[in-house]
Amino acid sequence: MKLTEEDKALLKDWGYTERDFPQIEEAIRRSTYELGAKRISQEKALALLGRRKFLAGISRSAFHWSAVQEARPGEIVYFNSSRLFE
Repeated sequence: MKLTEEDKALLKDWGYTERDFPQIEEAIRRSTYELGAKRISQEKALALLGRRKFLAGISRSAFHWSAVQEARPGEIVYFNSSRLFE
């Protein structure tokens, strides 16, 4: 998944800069996602969270190894971007 212009505008509103976008896109490509203890696809994570929450999770994970976002009460999607830091 590539960041769209709308994604980039939202990320800028949250304080990210153009220099951050390559790392966020790399995190999108290399991260793993889990729902509870079960690994899920990026597409499934995106479908569960919606684009805004997905971007919030992946952008944080891109710089902090991991992040979580709540899909629904009691349903947590875990973002693991540790491969970026190996």
